[in-house]
Amino acid sequence: MDSLPTPTACRPGRRVALLARYPVRDRAMPQFISNHGMRMVEAMLLASGMGGLEVKAWDLTSGSVEALVSELLAFDPDVLGFSTYLWSFPFFVEVARHVKQDDPRRLIVFGGPSARPSMMSLEPFRPARQWVDALVINEGEHAFREIVALADRGPDSLMTIAGLALPKDEGWVETPARPLGDLNDLPSPYAMDLVPKGGLSVLQTYRGCPFTCSFCEWGTMESPKRVREVDELCVEFEGMARHNVVGALEVDAGLNLNQNAFRNLRAAADMTGFFATRSLICEVYPAKVKQEHIDFLASVHEPLVGIGLQSFDNDVLKHVERSYDESRFEATLHQLRKVAHVAIEIIMGLPGDTPQNFRKSFERARSLPTALRVYHCVVLPSALMVRAPASDKLDYDPITLKLRSCTGWSERELQTEMDYVTACAARDGGRSGEFFWVFPPPHLSRR
Repeated sequence: MDSLPTPTACRPGRRVALLARYPVRDRAMPQFISNHGMRMVEAMLLASGMGGLEVKAWDLTSGSVEALVSELLAFDPDVLGFSTYLWSFPFFVEVARHVKQDDPRRLIVFGGPSARPSMMSLEPFRPARQWVDALVINEGEHAFREIVALADRGPDSLMTIAGLALPKDEGWVETPARPLGDLNDLPSPYAMDLVPKGGLSVLQTYRGCPFTCSFCEWGTMESPKRVREVDELCVEFEGMARHNVVGALEVDAGLNLNQNAFRNLRAAADMTGFFATRSLICEVYPAKVKQEHIDFLASVHEPLVGIGLQSFDNDVLKHVERSYDESRFEATLHQLRKVAHVAIEIIMGLPGDTPQNFRKSFERARSLPTALRVYHCVVLPSALMVRAPASDKLDYDPITLKLRSCTGWSERELQTEMDYVTACAARDGGRSGEFFWVFPPPHLSRR
């Protein structure tokens, strides 16, 4: 890739392009969901009252690099913010390169889960530090607004903003971590009518997670300020209702992992009646399910609950800093099935697992009267990519981040299990995608 000249100064204007891209569609993917992270940043900018601001958002489902670059150059932004995930990161790296080459004075900012120095340090993306000016590695709403508000967007000014990583020499330097924000101070993109109408809405009641599973990027930070209050959730539900959504996808770490957040959610749902005619898709942690969670799910028109066990083997789970309470699982599953559609979730290729152990987990999950989702282990930038010990011997695709081999799994063994699960999905009326497989409950399969 061509090197770029070092700009003497960044453009001072406030014409901002925000970009997100949904994964390439496959049979195992759910319906389209607007990129909530990008919309939250858009709402924060528009609510700021900043002078001279012009914002345009691209919430993409398809299209080529060339076509998007052409649209961006016609808009001629001063600052570009990209919401990057493992599926959109390579695409946006190329878009950013073309836009920067057209005018090196434009500021390119990457945010989202893949905007990490670990990702930028992978061989295919190492040259991108020449045209990506900043990574937002903590919460993005306040950080991006502060970037746009700067009169001077040079490296010294960017160093004053908390929660960024900036290119320096051959690597990246991080600014001080951004303190936890108050979710109730964040404007709602639904209340501001920024989100396309219809489909599923995205619901967030808190941020963070009390667990430290090494395969996951949720994090470990908890704070009362991370919980959305009842009044704010009511405003959110009213905005969602105006958008004629069919339901909500809860993107919290789990419905029952933050008690204050759950009780606020239940109160707001009762006050607005939002779920009386709509679906709720959520995750639960089985060992922490209480009667109040069961009662709430029973009040939802169509609850769809995922149980992320990852494995039925506690030795495997211990290796990735997770646990499983066998004694409570069957009873909890029985309770949940009375009030909700339930799907068990397991991961193929976890470091420390083996094909034999995985097959036992898979067969047990298929024997249960629930749906099943099997995920191909991916090496995420803030998870296994930086947290797995060297003894795990991770080998993964640097573009898709899908695991190829590790401790307990040879490349051939992993491929054998992938072929087996794909054949089972075809036999049982399931669906196979790039990153996961979905199975109906056994009584609905074609066996």
